[in-house]
Amino acid sequence: MTMKRRLNRSLVKGGLILAVVAQLAVLGGLFVYSQYPLWVGREVRVVTLPVDPRDLFRGQYVRLTYRFSRLPIPDMELPRGGDDVYLPLEREGDLWRAGAARLRPPEQSPFLRGTILRVAGGEMVVRYGIEAWFAPADEARRLETELRDGGVARLRVTATGRAALVAVEGR
Repeated sequence: MTMKRRLNRSLVKGGLILAVVAQLAVLGGLFVYSQYPLWVGREVRVVTLPVDPRDLFRGQYVRLTYRFSRLPIPDMELPRGGDDVYLPLEREGDLWRAGAARLRPPEQSPFLRGTILRVAGGEMVVRYGIEAWFAPADEARRLETELRDGGVARLRVTATGRAALVAVEGR
């Protein structure tokens, strides 16, 4: 009987250790996934406009929009909400601007990969995952003032088009 209890305790203990290790592995994977563009991405700077500086539940942040958040539907293609869209970036001085959107990855780099939220009225609304910049309260208020007429978002973009927001600056 004692041997059976020890075996049961060993199994329970092993199961708990395995559950903890699995949870840590998932959290580690999520961290690596979110940080990957910051580690290996190419830096690009794009023009941005602020939308709203605060949210009662999420804290102080600046919600951003870009000229390429609303795009015309690409010729000869029928996009749907949930589809990926690819946006080649072209250098224009020290800033980058968006080229024509397409539904397949371009051969040249860098490009942004976004997800179409909806298609209506001949245009697509696209989300890239770079639409919010979280900041302490005083910085969020300062950015709200600085960015009234627009600003510059510093991004890191991977070879697959994933982007991460590095900083938001006044023009």
